[in-house]
Amino acid sequence: MQKIFPLLFFICISTISAGLSDPFYLNDHNRSSIERVGDFFQIALPLGALGLTKAYKDRDGKKQFWKSYLSSVGTTYLLKVVVDKERPNGHCCESFPSGHTTAAFSGAMFIQKRYGSSYGFPSLLLASFVGYSRVYAKKHYWVDVICGATIGILGNIFFTNKKNPVEALFFQDSKGDYRLNLIYSL
Repeated sequence: MQKIFPLLFFICISTISAGLSDPFYLNDHNRSSIERVGDFFQIALPLGALGLTKAYKDRDGKKQFWKSYLSSVGTTYLLKVVVDKERPNGHCCESFPSGHTTAAFSGAMFIQKRYGSSYGFPSLLLASFVGYSRVYAKKHYWVDVICGATIGILGNIFFTNKKNPVEALFFQDSKGDYRLNLIYSL
């Protein structure tokens, strides 16, 4: 049960932030494809980051993910309540900062910082698209998106360390021939 709780908590937070009954708003015909793709990646990027910790059996990475993700999302929702800024489309409040962008950048920056650019760079591009989709849909101003991205990035700067790529380091002596072998993952 202890291992399942963080996953259930993450799913609950993601579902609440995306909408309770129709998380990708598939039944809302007023939403553009761009907005729907942004909605998808705000959930897919953090899930992808969490999936990488599972694939690499990276227990430290999983702990770092939760610290960075929860601190970022928590900060964002606290600011939404405190600032109470109206959205560009005129709907109520909670425009500042963008929760979609925070979630996407938190997942993408975790991947970048923990596992490197081969996974991280494409993830950061997708997170940037999420930010663009929020402005495109008139749900946020650019400042909301930039601050949401910054919060997601800062959470990972504080809580995420690069995974040590060195898998093995050993010394070999073979009939007077000495070798130092280093095996690392790319």
